[in-house]
Amino acid sequence: MKLVICIIIERDLNALLLIEQNPGRGYWFPFDEIQPGETRALAAKRIANKCSPYDFEPLSVFKIRCCDVLPCLPSIQTYYLLSKTQLARVNGSNSINSIWMNLERINMAIKNRELLGLEPYYILKNILEQQQVNGWDGVISNGKIFEEPTFQLIEYKQVDLNNQITISPLEQLISSAKFNNKIQERVFKEFYSYTFPSEYMSLKSFTEAMDNKLSTIEKTKIQAYFRAFDAQKTSYLTYLDYLLGLAAMDPNTSHGGAPAELRCRYIFRFYNVKNSGSMSIEEFRDLHNDVQCLKAGKPSDDIPSYNEVLSTFNSFNLQANNQLILIEFLNSVGQLKYRGTSVLFRLNTNVQELLRMCKRYKDVKIDNQNDRIHGNVNYELADHCVTLKKSGILHQVESLRTMSYHSQFSTTTDEKLKRLPRSPSEEIFDRRTIATDIQEMLRFFEKRDQTKEALMWAPNSIIQLGRSVINLCKEVRDIIRYEPRCLKLTSPCYILGDIHGNYEDLICFEKCLWRATPLLSPASFLFLGDYVDRGIHGLEVVIYLLAAKFQCPKKVLLLRGNHEIRKVQQMFSFLKECLGKFGDILGKDVWDAINSVFDTLPLAAVIDDKILCLHGGIPSPITCPGEFISMVNDIPIPLSDPEIESPLAWEIMWNDPFSIETNIMAQIPNGATNGFFNNTRRSTGNYFTNEALTAFLEKNNFTHVVRAHEVQQAGFKVQSSGRLLTVFSSSRYCGGTNDAAAVLVDSSKLRLIRLHTV
Repeated sequence: MKLVICIIIERDLNALLLIEQNPGRGYWFPFDEIQPGETRALAAKRIANKCSPYDFEPLSVFKIRCCDVLPCLPSIQTYYLLSKTQLARVNGSNSINSIWMNLERINMAIKNRELLGLEPYYILKNILEQQQVNGWDGVISNGKIFEEPTFQLIEYKQVDLNNQITISPLEQLISSAKFNNKIQERVFKEFYSYTFPSEYMSLKSFTEAMDNKLSTIEKTKIQAYFRAFDAQKTSYLTYLDYLLGLAAMDPNTSHGGAPAELRCRYIFRFYNVKNSGSMSIEEFRDLHNDVQCLKAGKPSDDIPSYNEVLSTFNSFNLQANNQLILIEFLNSVGQLKYRGTSVLFRLNTNVQELLRMCKRYKDVKIDNQNDRIHGNVNYELADHCVTLKKSGILHQVESLRTMSYHSQFSTTTDEKLKRLPRSPSEEIFDRRTIATDIQEMLRFFEKRDQTKEALMWAPNSIIQLGRSVINLCKEVRDIIRYEPRCLKLTSPCYILGDIHGNYEDLICFEKCLWRATPLLSPASFLFLGDYVDRGIHGLEVVIYLLAAKFQCPKKVLLLRGNHEIRKVQQMFSFLKECLGKFGDILGKDVWDAINSVFDTLPLAAVIDDKILCLHGGIPSPITCPGEFISMVNDIPIPLSDPEIESPLAWEIMWNDPFSIETNIMAQIPNGATNGFFNNTRRSTGNYFTNEALTAFLEKNNFTHVVRAHEVQQAGFKVQSSGRLLTVFSSSRYCGGTNDAAAVLVDSSKLRLIRLHTV
């Protein structure tokens, strides 16, 4: 991409001609791509003449910003200096909204956030300074200034808690957020895609970039987030401002040491509405209210009393004007005199999972799949070795640094491996974890005497299992609550439908698809819900999946189905199952703990940005009038009663495609709205037609929908010309003769897999 950017100057007024960038992005230089066979000078004159009814004289190239050394910015930007000469004799009026701005007017535009970026200010200031010293001839002769790319990497280091002096505060923040070089480059790509062609991010661009990162309520505070990011108070953000702000918000970032101090600076600016560096009691009240509500999980309207706020505010070392300055806030938080700020200024999901390219910037594409295709992935050696039995079952995991087989490593490698920290992969298989304890119990359950009922072991084992399940639920809930309501996945990915307490089939899938552990598979595993009820081993299915989620949180993804609801389980069997296996008291505690996880489960997933996966069906335009992903991500967490709290979630879990084969009605009723009408078979939710599905796919740029929710004789059903797949992963459902199936998304194919369970 070769751009010419026109710096059009009125010498008598010392002013630049700027035009309004669409859509409402602010004023900036006129620019366009060079057309085939066109020189830069001719392109500059063509672009300039489209903007104003004047003739322009191309003077010289002012600067060239060459970014082709970076794979993320395949463009060369030539800033061409032109001067207005005289009014051109042309017919017709110019429709482009343009304005002449001198330095004073540009400063006002910056204050009012009227510019796309700060380049007009810095370039005009540079030109006027050169003109004062060397005259206009000097300005012209000093052209062709080549600029290197502005992309800066902050070194990502393994933080040594015993020796942090050698690591700068910014490096500690980046390292705590786990922003390696690859993630920093992706942040840069996202930043530039929203600011293009400027190098500065305006409030408008920031609002667009943060749209998928903030909830609906948080979006109302977008100016506060921008103020927090804008540490230099320039009203525009650089890439470094954006990178560090995202790092401060990432859930990985520690709220201790240097990262905590930097985070507290962001928090202070966020609530310091006047941006004065000193906080009033009114500003502190908002901060304290959020701390108390978020920390305790209270509703937002349950705010502390004014007397409580006043007492806490006065506990700081206030200034004579009764203001709290930044340094005193930092001291109080650092000395643990004021607690609870760790919950503030946080994203619900890791930044790397939320990065995306602006649709306007079509020439640069970013996603994991494209990175793999173009060889941009930075590989590193895993620091552990996995040993499998011949049956495929995991035998052990050994750290390379502790293995005794020194002949396998060169001398230099051996020395380097000794300095490796403990691997998270080792932790996954540590015998002391809750997940592995439960998995051992489940393996014992698989080998049980089939004549005995499930979990008919010694009483102490039952009590131990129940308590372990409750503890596991707490751990897994903390993992899932940071996931978006609509997951974004990349292929390869296996998709499984309803399990419904069929532990036997779940283990069959395990043996076929992930015998040792999902961690050793290149694929991820997406479960579409309905883990309990109908079958006799709902508890075993759930705790198996929760243990797998605990061990492999990025590989095992769990969606919520219509049976992951308390009211439904009370009508069917899961509550009775828990009470029968653990007794009334412990059984109720186990049931509550499992449902507390269900309350946080995501509701949908999108694979490769194209394949939508959910339990029931697509929602109607009434419950989802906007973009599907953003509206689903705005559904509150936790969601204990979706029927009341979220009609959108309810439809996702309950809706069905309309099919004449499975319905008594032979035709769609006249009262259907946009292809949706009441689901009479279930007495809740809606049916949707082929036309409704087509409209939904086109609106959201999806190609397929994969869902569960309905038993299928073959384990699957293909509808709507192959765009809709139903998958059911529990054979012999309710005493029937149906098969179980799964779907593999890989290599641009959706492959159907059936279990032979005869």
